[in-house]
Amino acid sequence: MTETLQSLVDDLAAQRRTVTVYAADPPADLAERLSDWHVDVRFDRLPPESGDGFITVRQGDRFLGTVPLETVATLFEPTTGVLDAETTETGSLEPLLELLDDTLFQSFERRQLLAATREIEDRAWRHGRGELHAGFQRPAALAAQRAVYERLAESDLDVHVYFDGEWDAPSIAGVTEHSESDGELGEFWFVAFEPDSAARSQTCALLARERDAATYGGFWTYDPNRVSALVSHLRSTYVDA
Repeated sequence: MTETLQSLVDDLAAQRRTVTVYAADPPADLAERLSDWHVDVRFDRLPPESGDGFITVRQGDRFLGTVPLETVATLFEPTTGVLDAETTETGSLEPLLELLDDTLFQSFERRQLLAATREIEDRAWRHGRGELHAGFQRPAALAAQRAVYERLAESDLDVHVYFDGEWDAPSIAGVTEHSESDGELGEFWFVAFEPDSAARSQTCALLARERDAATYGGFWTYDPNRVSALVSHLRSTYVDA
């Protein structure tokens, strides 16, 4: 069977994880929002004087880690990131994304995907070497992020962008554009960073398909083999075609 972006989502053998929320009171809508990630959600009440809450993530009997509740909340709002402001601090979402990598999510909004995308773009910017591939679905979405990709192109990254339609604005210096009409590029949001071989641990990607009402389902991953499969598909289908 010919590999497609959808087949990469379908082939993900995501194992269900358990997220336990520890807080004095259940945060409004949090359980419902967490249910969009292929996870089981539990709640464990803390005494009122315990302060801020936190979550833990397990896979079977294996404890994967913990993050503050406020970190989870940031996933529902876009983050600034080092590419948008004069700062070099690591984005606060990274610990959460690493705990939930290779876990399917079912219904994310654009602002949630933007927050996760910023973490990957920031990681690529900080490392500054390797390949960055980003799918914008439509030319207008790339135009809205032009300043970000102009800055990314100032590094030693090999930057490729993808969209469905015609790009009628000036090209972005240092960025290679790939387009098609009425194909998979119009349906998927993705960003993949494949660093040079000396920094394999920095590999990461996000792949999501747009559903109705501007919501998305897909996954993010820090698995070098899974990222390589995505980048290989993009190279063979659009870069080297």
